[in-house]
Amino acid sequence: MSSLLSRDTARNPTRGRVAAPRPTPTPEQVRALLGVAFRPTVLALVIIATCVLVTLVASNSELNGTSGAIAASWLAVHQVQLTVSGVSLGVLPLLPTLLMVWACAKACVRTVTEDSPSYERWWVLGAALSGPLLVTAIALAVVQDASEVIPLASPNVLAAFGWVLAVHLTAAGIGMGSRLWRPLTAQLPVPAWVFAAAQPALRAAMALLASGAALTAVALVSSWDTVGALVAAGNGFVGGLGLTVLSILYLPNVVLGAVAVLVGATAHVGTAAVSLLEVSGGPVPALPLLGALPAGGGGGAALALLTVPAAIGVMLGRDCARGVSSSLEAAQRATVAAVAVATGLGLLAFAGGGDLGSFGTVGVDLPAFVGLVFAWLGLLGGAVAALSRLRGRRPEPAATQPRSAPARPAPEPIALSVAETPVASGTVIEAEVVGEPVATEPAAKSVPAAAVVEAEVVEAGLFDGEVLEGEVVEVAQVTAPEGEQDLPGGARPGSD
Repeated sequence: MSSLLSRDTARNPTRGRVAAPRPTPTPEQVRALLGVAFRPTVLALVIIATCVLVTLVASNSELNGTSGAIAASWLAVHQVQLTVSGVSLGVLPLLPTLLMVWACAKACVRTVTEDSPSYERWWVLGAALSGPLLVTAIALAVVQDASEVIPLASPNVLAAFGWVLAVHLTAAGIGMGSRLWRPLTAQLPVPAWVFAAAQPALRAAMALLASGAALTAVALVSSWDTVGALVAAGNGFVGGLGLTVLSILYLPNVVLGAVAVLVGATAHVGTAAVSLLEVSGGPVPALPLLGALPAGGGGGAALALLTVPAAIGVMLGRDCARGVSSSLEAAQRATVAAVAVATGLGLLAFAGGGDLGSFGTVGVDLPAFVGLVFAWLGLLGGAVAALSRLRGRRPEPAATQPRSAPARPAPEPIALSVAETPVASGTVIEAEVVGEPVATEPAAKSVPAAAVVEAEVVEAGLFDGEVLEGEVVEVAQVTAPEGEQDLPGGARPGSD
């Protein structure tokens, strides 16, 4: 029997091994994972429910479809296209989505560390996705049930789960990546300059968004009369407040359109389009924020705004040229940064656009927008990075030095003649030569020079257990060799 077990173990070596215990989360870890899964989700639902109830009460509406409105708002926060009263609503505000991404990323940052093992990282990622997906499934069921009470159609199920998954996967990637990028870069076989392009890319993206926000603010101030008239069209304080809040929620969408105009692309609201070259009119929704759209203009004067993306491209190139060893590496870093910025802004523009019922498509010319952002940052920034690195490698011109006097010839060594003094073997002699300048005659003659030599002889010897120290001072006459000339100025250097 024993030989049979041994033979069976030899055939299947894994059967005789004891499997390592599978790691299980501790109660503290379970609480942390539940916080990652549901804390941002519950907070978002509370804010949504509060806003829906306030809106319904302020408008004296019935509360029959409150649950459906809350579920539809949860889907709208994740950019899921809705259909209300047969009108497609594909252009949804970006600000709630960005706030949701920020909250989920912050929850992941508090949970994971660089020392976390791989299985804990997967736990955090699973928790960050499972909670929102569960709430989305419940929201879809509630919307399906509420469609019999309110004119709200059930959205596409696959699209709903896809958008929720994309939003929270992005949030988890941002949150966990901010903590784990060092160990991940050490494991991935990617050159270091690829990850070094992250900071210049972030600076360039923030500069473009800040420029778009500044252009939006200038347009709002210049069209303040139109904006005020649209707010007043809300029929009272509550209506005007609602339009103002809605405009704030759509502010990132308009800023992205302003960025598209700055780089040379076109932003359009239905048939109305705005670019640096021309502005075409058309019907637009009565949203106060859209009062910033210019009624005319464009042309040569507006082309001066192209200096803004050009300056940002130069800034990116100079950032990428720092700390690199070659111009090729600087250009590659700028190219990677430009691809990252163009991709990120393109995804935001895609999420912030869509169909808006009878008005048509709202958004930017996406291919032109992505291509122009890459052109300004990748082509111009890459060229600036390469040229900056080449310029930095040029040798600097030698500084002009003042003319100096001709070098003086080194004096010949002076032979010292010291009275012979018997010195015992092993005696240490410390001597110091003190040169005293002696008045000399013209350089044509050779004049003896006197020098005083002070010598201190320290003799250490063992004599009946005592140490003897002696000091001898010798004064000798030192003469310079025949034919040695004094140096110009009549001074003779001392000799050691």
